[in-house]
Amino acid sequence: MTQLIRSPAVAATTSRLPWMDAVRGTAILLLLVWHASSIPTLFGFPMPDGIRLANAFFRPYRMPALMFLSGMLLAKSLAKPLPTYYARKLGAIFWPYLVWMLIARALIIDTDRMPWWDWRSWYATSYLWFLFFIGVYYLAAPLLHRLPKWAPVAAAFVLGVLLPQGGVEQRLAYFAVFFFAGHCLSTPRGARLLASRVKPRACAIVGVLLGAASMVWTDPLAYNTWTAPLSLCGIWAIIHLYSQGSELGSNWRLRFLGRSSIVYYVCHFPIMMLLARALLPVMPVTAVVVISLVTAIAGGTCLALVKNSVAFSWLFQCPQTITQAVAGRWRALREAASRPTTQL
Repeated sequence: MTQLIRSPAVAATTSRLPWMDAVRGTAILLLLVWHASSIPTLFGFPMPDGIRLANAFFRPYRMPALMFLSGMLLAKSLAKPLPTYYARKLGAIFWPYLVWMLIARALIIDTDRMPWWDWRSWYATSYLWFLFFIGVYYLAAPLLHRLPKWAPVAAAFVLGVLLPQGGVEQRLAYFAVFFFAGHCLSTPRGARLLASRVKPRACAIVGVLLGAASMVWTDPLAYNTWTAPLSLCGIWAIIHLYSQGSELGSNWRLRFLGRSSIVYYVCHFPIMMLLARALLPVMPVTAVVVISLVTAIAGGTCLALVKNSVAFSWLFQCPQTITQAVAGRWRALREAASRPTTQL
């Protein structure tokens, strides 16, 4: 239990934690399964009931868990100088968003419905919405840093309730609850609160009940902010399971997926869409789902193995020369603005 109490608190200041990579890897794997089985529905093929129910059960946890884990690492990012902080987020989040938006629009997105120069073409669009959302949170985080840690969570919850259900802005507020809750609960005080007041078994029961409810009322519960506290219970139960030395928490395959989550996330959808277009007219849906899933995992793994090479790194990370130039320019502007003006 001591390890679990410490883990969220130190996540912001230490190197990678195996259980965190494993949880992230599990969420990415569930996302791949979801897209592999849901893409055929875009072409008019129904999803088998068993797969549909399984996807609905994990819906309250897939992306919320990724948001929560990202929030847990926010303090480590905020410890850097502000120019470095923003330059790195530009390179790690908005750069791959723009690169893969261009790739997606060239390969799989119908460009006739909305021209490239329309701002809505780049606003939290397509499967890359997660990167856009998390980029917004990172942009806002320094502005909220002086507030109590719980304040952004409460504000996001209120906005998520008040905004029209299902809209982009409402979903932005909904997922902000998880991001800033991860930041809030990663502090030593938050960890002590979780350890003393929150029981993992009770959270697991709540999580199972929410998953079962999502199987029955899938659409009404999707992105419903009132259910966010229940999703947090399930996420905490998962973290407890993975951080207690379980086989899942130490599984090297899941940890590899988690360490390269950005690679699998950005590349899987174009692969699956291209395969679906080519294979659905000539093969059974189930076979297409399996082939799409296996191919996306294999393709993502190949790219993950070469993600740091000069030839491929630009697909997932802005070149260092650009981020350094941005940080340096910003630093120079701040220094110039802080110098007292000379009176003549």
